Amino acid sequence: MLGNMNTIARNSKMFPFAELLLSLALCLPFSGCHEAKSSHQISPVVRTMRITLDQGGENRSYSGVIVARHEVQESFRVGGRIEKRGVDVGDTVHEGQVLATLDEKDLRLAMESARAERDAARSNKEQTITDERRYATLLSKNVVSQSEYDLKHLAADEARARMERADRSLKLALSQLDYARLVSSTDGVVTKVSAEAGQVVPQGQSVVTVARKGALEVLVDIPERRLQDIRKTQADMSLWSNRDVRYPAVLRETSPAADPATRTYAVRYSLPHVDASVKLGMTATIHLSGDSAIRTARIPASALLGRGSGVGVWIVDPDTGHLTFRPVTVDHYTQRDAFVQGQLADGDVIVTSGVQKLDEGLSVRLAGAPREDVR
Repeated sequence: MLGNMNTIARNSKMFPFAELLLSLALCLPFSGCHEAKSSHQISPVVRTMRITLDQGGENRSYSGVIVARHEVQESFRVGGRIEKRGVDVGDTVHEGQVLATLDEKDLRLAMESARAERDAARSNKEQTITDERRYATLLSKNVVSQSEYDLKHLAADEARARMERADRSLKLALSQLDYARLVSSTDGVVTKVSAEAGQVVPQGQSVVTVARKGALEVLVDIPERRLQDIRKTQADMSLWSNRDVRYPAVLRETSPAADPATRTYAVRYSLPHVDASVKLGMTATIHLSGDSAIRTARIPASALLGRGSGVGVWIVDPDTGHLTFRPVTVDHYTQRDAFVQGQLADGDVIVTSGVQKLDEGLSVRLAGAPREDVR
């Protein structure tokens, strides 16, 4: 081939482009070598960390509020316009104390109407009974017929029934008039006021909420995935105003349904031993602690790579730099890290950043390692 090129060079005057063709031909082998050299990619440098699996105590905290174990929503048994409300939030009330009153005008008119109806029914009853007795005497003397007496007897029975109905209507009207006064059914503290003077409220609407004196509890919201764990953990409570003091807490009640907005469950912890410093409405923290049988590793959240079947991490062989994708399960997250479990071992080296740019079987170089260590 070189001989042919030399011939072309000697005849360059005859072939104007011979010299150009010679130059291209001589450059082709060198360019091929250059491409072969560039096809050997340099292993990318990745940041890594060596993981440690931990099996031991697990601590969690949830914010809540101090509430009474029993709360009563006091409401009127009749509807009407509130004329006066005598208590405010935070007031201490006693059983039988008047909390609010309704305008009695309409209820009093209804009571007077029922009383008038009762009086009319009494007069009618007395008249029909007198007629019945008179016709009974006349029947015994064969002055009137049996059918005439029967009509008077039926009229007397109807009058008696009307009198009984009118009497019960009057008692109901008197009770409704008495219901215009909302009284407390227990000793306690007012925790909520739901209506004001001048407002028209229907029957049964809560007007005042009274927390019954007695046991206090902590109301907290627990995520769905942690609902099963709370029964296996010990709990204690601390106040936001005094975080150094802990009070024992006992799980008492778990809501059977999740909140539709937050998808959390309302959980109540009773406080069997508290002092006077713990008051209704205070912000509290429930601390849960227990032994976990699952070994987890704390890794940066940036080390997780999501795939269609779940998440995982890239495991790096420190000697060869080869990558292997290992699926994991996230136990829970913190602000920046994640606690994961899966087919992991103590001392595994994982990639902590840029995981979405890596592929299975790719060789990488650890940050800080010499370039010739990884091939």
